[in-house]
Amino acid sequence: MELFDKLVKENSIWNAQIVGKNLFCQNSGEVECFKDYFDFCLNIATEQEEIETRMFFANEAELALNVFSEKCRMDEHVLRTIQDSRSRLVHASNEINEVIQQRTIEEERAAIESNNKVLSELSKLITEMIRVKTQEQFDAFLGKMSSLEENLDKTILTPSQTALYNSLTRDFSARVSQKMAELSHYEDVQYNKNAVDSFKKAFELFKVNEGQYKHSDSQLYGLVSRYLFAYDAKRLFAESLVYYNHVYSYIFNKLSDDGKFRFTQFSFDTPKQ
Repeated sequence: MELFDKLVKENSIWNAQIVGKNLFCQNSGEVECFKDYFDFCLNIATEQEEIETRMFFANEAELALNVFSEKCRMDEHVLRTIQDSRSRLVHASNEINEVIQQRTIEEERAAIESNNKVLSELSKLITEMIRVKTQEQFDAFLGKMSSLEENLDKTILTPSQTALYNSLTRDFSARVSQKMAELSHYEDVQYNKNAVDSFKKAFELFKVNEGQYKHSDSQLYGLVSRYLFAYDAKRLFAESLVYYNHVYSYIFNKLSDDGKFRFTQFSFDTPKQ
């Protein structure tokens, strides 16, 4: 008993619980042993701030009360002790349940508010998609959207939040499809601009040194494989093809019959961008 009292005074509650329970189990029918251990557990269950600790000691107090009720020599005094102990335990348990309930309410309120914030940020970010101009920006945008959505707890969405989330999802899908089409067209435009510039380069270089290219297959291949045949005709706009055909015809008509044959082969052999 001295060790138990010493540990209680030192506020070494976990060691005191071990020693106190041991003393009670050895004398589980004795009123004083029960009261010492029960009062200790109930005090911790009432006074501690950490709810898990309070729950543990409330459960220990309940267990001690149940065991004592079975092992004791029952008389009116002992019965009043059991009744009083049960009343105190119920009061302490109710306080713990109220704390748990309040904490649950606060956690749910915080989670709902967090979802509101995420939904607001998602809504704002979706409207900023219009600023995306390149594939790199689009990929970064999608990554940001994905990271932001991961912070949304869909399991606790309120009806209004669910409706908003579904609306944002539909809007996002539509905007993504539209933006992908825009980027694809933008890439095609850039591809055609680069192609036309390259065709012009081939045309100008050939005109400056026609003799060099007409009489040297390696020189001709170096020119047309880099500037004329490097682009895929399937990706060219009609306007680009018109200019391509113009340059092609000009060079083709300047070559000998053998040159025309090799020129045609070069068009097949050149890798496309």
